[in-house]
Amino acid sequence: MTTVYIVIKYLTFPGTILHAFFEHMCCRWFKILVDDARVIQPTEIIGHVDHELVKRKGPSFDICFIPFLFNLLVGVLTMSYATITIFYMKRLSEVFSWICLYLGVSCLTNLFPQIEDVMMIKENFFNNGKKGVVTKILIAPIYAILWLGARLERWCVTLFTSIAFAFVLPMILGLFLPGLYEFLH
Repeated sequence: MTTVYIVIKYLTFPGTILHAFFEHMCCRWFKILVDDARVIQPTEIIGHVDHELVKRKGPSFDICFIPFLFNLLVGVLTMSYATITIFYMKRLSEVFSWICLYLGVSCLTNLFPQIEDVMMIKENFFNNGKKGVVTKILIAPIYAILWLGARLERWCVTLFTSIAFAFVLPMILGLFLPGLYEFLH
């Protein structure tokens, strides 16, 4: 399965590099030692920055969540443009729309952190009795999404979920923007 994982990371290299860039910026911001900054290498940490384990509560959450959030925003925004032009406006010959669709799928395929980083959130927030109940309640759903996504990415499922999301996104946009179809035609 590692070979398929590495091949998918190479196929979606823009999202892989972008996620690693955001992860590296978070490590620099929180002054966390980066052991290896080579992003595109055929190992298990492809698309991630090899950094020391984060023992502090705030940065352990931020190093997982901030790259996730930025890749999510970039992926959804580029994919929204592409799905509107391809599926709503039926402009199948626009190369820029297909490039945006590829970039959106690429970013959404590479959303999630490494499993070890997500487990540090659990260690720092849930296994430590010093945090309050409100903090644990607020962190729990985000932790669950990051944990499940890291597992799905490890089993190479996120590529298929990203492609499926590209087909569903026009319907979601149509729900929230009911006049979109009439506006575009």
